[in-house]
Amino acid sequence: MAGSMQQQQQPTKARPKVVRTNVLFALLLLVACLQMILISIFSGRIENHASDPLYVIHKPNMIQPQQQVLTRKDKRNTSTPNMIFAGISYSDDTISETAIQYLMEAACKYHIQSHVLLSKRTHKTSLEHKIYLLGQHRYMRLAKGGTARQPACTELIHITTAPSDEQLIGETLTRMQSTGEINELLSEGAPNNPLDPENRVARIKRVREYQRQMIRDNVSFKQSNVKQSIIAMIDLDMFDYPPISKLIEVTEKYMLNSSTSALATYDAICANGVQRSRYKEHFPHRGYYDSFATLLLPNTWPVGEDKRTIPRGLLKGENVTLSKLSVRGLLDYFLKEGSTNSENTYNPVPVRSCFGGLTLYRADAWLSLHCRYDLYNKSVDVYRGKEEHQTCEHVVLHECLREKYNDFRIAVQPDMTTLWHLM
Repeated sequence: MAGSMQQQQQPTKARPKVVRTNVLFALLLLVACLQMILISIFSGRIENHASDPLYVIHKPNMIQPQQQVLTRKDKRNTSTPNMIFAGISYSDDTISETAIQYLMEAACKYHIQSHVLLSKRTHKTSLEHKIYLLGQHRYMRLAKGGTARQPACTELIHITTAPSDEQLIGETLTRMQSTGEINELLSEGAPNNPLDPENRVARIKRVREYQRQMIRDNVSFKQSNVKQSIIAMIDLDMFDYPPISKLIEVTEKYMLNSSTSALATYDAICANGVQRSRYKEHFPHRGYYDSFATLLLPNTWPVGEDKRTIPRGLLKGENVTLSKLSVRGLLDYFLKEGSTNSENTYNPVPVRSCFGGLTLYRADAWLSLHCRYDLYNKSVDVYRGKEEHQTCEHVVLHECLREKYNDFRIAVQPDMTTLWHLM
C-alpha cells in the first residue's frame, strides 16, 4: 500500500517543473512579440521620416531613388534667361527646407545663381552645411574613375552675413545725406523713419537695400544685356514656390524682348501669395497674402480699416469697394481678372505694387540708381501700417520707380503662386 501511495505522489512532484516550463515559454513568446512590435514601430518611423525634408538631408539612404548623378556632359540649359535669385532671412534656421531645395534646383538644373543675406548665423546648422549635404545626396557628380564629388553647381549659391544694425543705419544715413533726404526727414518729424533702430520694417528696409547695393556692386552685368536680365526677389521662409520653369515662362513671355514677345510688357511681375485660413476648422479656405505690399490700380490699398493710418476712401482714386475685399475675395479678384478663354491659363493683372514672396524684376529697373528700399519720401506715408508704423519696403521702391520712370509697369501673375503657412 505504501508503494502504491508513492506511485500516486510521483506525478504531483513533477507539476512544478511543468508550470515553470510553461511560464518560461510564455515569457519567451512575449519577448518575441515585443520585438516584432518594436521592429514594426521603428520601421514605421523610418517611413514617416522619409517625407520629412530635414530627415531627407541627413539620411542619404532614404533618397536614393531621387538621386541625380551629374556628369561632365551636363550643361546649362541655353534657353534659361540670365536670372539671379536674391533673398534675405534672419538666420540659417529660419530658412525653410523647401527654400533650400528650391535654391539647389535653380543652381543645379538651371545654372541660376543665388545671393542669400543672413542677419544671424547658426554654425551648428549652417546653411552651407545643409547645402553641402543636399548636394552630396541629390546632385552628386561623378569624377574620373566613378567616384562621387561635390557638384560644382552648389558654388552658385552665395551666402553673406549682414553687417551690424549700427553699420546698416550708418550706410542709410550716408545715402540720405547725399540726396538731401535727411533734411526733409528731420523737418517732418519722421513718422516713417528708415533710420528707426527699433522698428522691424525699418530694419528690413535697410537689409534689403544693403543686398541690392551689394549685388549692384559685385555682380557683373554687361551694358548690352542688363535689360535682358532678371532679378528674382525671394522670401526664404515659405512652404512652397512656383516651378522654376514657370518663372522662365513668365519672364520670356511678358518681361524680356524675344521672338515670342515683341515688347517687354512688364518691368516686374509678382507671385500670387496664397495663405491657408487662420480658422481652417471652421472656415476651410485659402486667401491672398501680402496685402501690406499690395496696391491695386489706380490707388487702392486692400487692407482692413483697423490696419490703416488713414481711413478708406481718402487715398486719391481709391475704390472703396475693392479696398474692403477680404483675403479670400482678393484671391478671387486676381483669379477672375487674370482669367482667359483658355482653361487654367491666366494673364498678369496690372497693379500699382505687390510682392507675394517672390517678384521678378527686370535688372535695369531693380538696380536703378535713383530708387532704394530705404528711401524716405513723405508721399508714401499714406500707406503706413498702423501696427508696423512704417510703409512696406516694396511699396517704397515701387512708388519711387513709378515716379522716376513713367512707364514702369508691375503685375500679379495669378498662377505663379507661393504658399504662406499661417495657422
